[in-house]
Amino acid sequence: MSDRAACATGLRVFRAGWTVFVVLATTVPYGLNLMVAPSGSHYTWIVPPYPEDSLAYRAWSQQAAHGSLLFQLKYTALPHAAFLFQPLFLICGWISAVFHCDIGIVHLVVKAVGVVLFLAAFYGYTDFLQLSGFQSMLASVLAGVSSGLGGFIALFLSDRPAAISADLWVVDSNTYWSLLWNPLFPYSLALMLLAIHWLDRGTRDGRPSDLWRSGLATGLQILIHPYSQPLLFALTLVLIVLRRRAEAAGYLCRYALAVLPFALYVDSVAILHPLLSRHSSSGAMVSPALSAYLLGFGLPLLLSVAGLAAGWRRMVVDRPAVPLWFVLSLALAYVPFWFQRKLIFGAHGPLCIMAGMAPDLILARLPRLETRRWIRGAALAILLPSIAVTPVYLLVSEFREAQANANGAYFISEEMMEGLRFLRENSDPSSVVFATPSTSHLIPAFSGNTVVWGHWAMSVDRKERDAWFADLFKQGSDWSDEKRAREFWGTRIDYIFADTRLNSWIQQNLQAWQVILADANQVFANASVVIYRHRDSPKARFPGRGVGSPHAGSTRG
Repeated sequence: MSDRAACATGLRVFRAGWTVFVVLATTVPYGLNLMVAPSGSHYTWIVPPYPEDSLAYRAWSQQAAHGSLLFQLKYTALPHAAFLFQPLFLICGWISAVFHCDIGIVHLVVKAVGVVLFLAAFYGYTDFLQLSGFQSMLASVLAGVSSGLGGFIALFLSDRPAAISADLWVVDSNTYWSLLWNPLFPYSLALMLLAIHWLDRGTRDGRPSDLWRSGLATGLQILIHPYSQPLLFALTLVLIVLRRRAEAAGYLCRYALAVLPFALYVDSVAILHPLLSRHSSSGAMVSPALSAYLLGFGLPLLLSVAGLAAGWRRMVVDRPAVPLWFVLSLALAYVPFWFQRKLIFGAHGPLCIMAGMAPDLILARLPRLETRRWIRGAALAILLPSIAVTPVYLLVSEFREAQANANGAYFISEEMMEGLRFLRENSDPSSVVFATPSTSHLIPAFSGNTVVWGHWAMSVDRKERDAWFADLFKQGSDWSDEKRAREFWGTRIDYIFADTRLNSWIQQNLQAWQVILADANQVFANASVVIYRHRDSPKARFPGRGVGSPHAGSTRG
C-alpha cells in the first residue's frame, strides 16, 4: 500500500471514529440525566440552557403529531390561524405519531442523525479545500469539542464568567454546544456548510450549476432556521463579484431563483403576520461585547491569527471563502437586526478550519523536519487537553442545573404528568389552558394545548397579560363577581390547570376565585393537580373518557 493510500485509509478510520465519538458526546449527557432522574419523575429529554426554547421546539412537534401541517404560536391566547411551515419539527411529529414514541426521544435520535450529517458536510468541505490529513483531523477535533476561555475564567478568574466570555451562554457561538442542545442546530449547520461548499466550488471552478445547489441548500436552511440569511446572501454576493465579475449576473440569478421562493415565504410571514412581527419586537437578541465573542472563540481564534500571520496567502488568497465567512459573521452580529446575536451562528466552523491549517503554516518556517514534528507533537499534547476545559465545565454545570430542576422543566412529577396526559387525551389542542407561567412552559410541549403565557418571545402579549391578571385580582379593585368571572372566561380560556402553586394561591384568594370556579366543572384531580373546564367550552375530543366526572383520569383522587 502506498503512503498516500495509507494516509487516506487512516483519515477514513479517524473520521468514522470521530463521528461516533461526537455523536456519543452529544447524546450521553441526556442519558446521564435520565439515569439520575428523581424517583417518580419523568425526564423531559432536554438539557440546559434555555429550557423555554427546547420546550417550544417540542410544542412544534406536538402540533405535527396532532395532525397539523402548519403551526401556531402556542404560548399566547391571541386568536390566529396556523401559519408556520417548519419541516424539521413536522417530520419529528409524524415520526412520534407513527411509532407512538415520546417526542423527546424522537428529537434525540433525529439530532444524532443531524450530527452525522453535519460532520459529513464538514469533512467534505475540508476535502474540497485540500487540507492535509493532519489539518483536516485537527479542524474536525476543534469543531467537535473546542470552546473558548470561559471555563478557565470561571474556574480561576471570575465569579461572573458569563458576563465576560460568550461561550458560556451563547449557544450559537460554539459548534459542540449547538450539536448538543437541540435537534434543529445540527441540520442548520449542515445546510449552511453545504450552501457555502457549493458556493465556494461554483465560483472557484466556474460551475454555474453549483449556484442552484447552493441556493437550494440556503432555501432549506431558511425554512428551518432563517436567521443566517444576511450572512449567506452577503457571502454569496461578495464571492461571485470577486471571482466571476464578468458572469456575476448569471451566477446571481441562478442562486436567487433557487432561494427566492423560500426567502419570500419566510420573510413575508415574518413581516406581515401581526403576531410574528410582535414576536420580533419582543424577542430581541442583542450581541454581547466584542471582547466576549473573542474570548469565547478561545484557542481556535488564537491559532487562526497565528496562522494568518505565518501564511496569510494560503488562507486568504487560496481559500478566501473561509476567512470571509468568519469576518462577515462577526461583523453582521453587530448590525442592528433584532436577531443580531443569531448571526454569529456557524462562525466557529470557519475558525476551526483556519485553526486546523495554522500549525503547519507556523511550523513551515522552521528549517528542520525533525524539529517541526517534535514541536507539533509537544504543542498538541499541551493544547488539545486544554480545549476540553470549557466543554467539561459546561457539561458539569449543566448537569447540576438540570438536577436542581429549579424551574421544573427537566423533570416532571408523576402527578403533573397525569394531568398533562389527561389534557392530551381529553381536550382539543385548540383549547386554551390557564396555568402558572412555569407550568405553562410544559402544557404545549406535552399536551399540545394553547396557554396564555410561558415563553419569553412567543408570549407576544405577556406584558398585557401580566397587567390584566394583576388588575383582575387586585385587592380593593372595583370588579364585581359577575364581571370578574365574565372577564376571565371571556378571554378564550377553556381550562384551568391548577398545580400546587396555583391551588395555594386560589385558596389564599378564595373569594375572588369562587365566582370564576362556579362557572367550571372539576374534571380531574390528584395529589398535586386539579383541572377545571369551563362549562361553555367546546366538548372534549374523547368524551367517552370520563370528562365531567369529578376525578376523571385520576389515580390518586
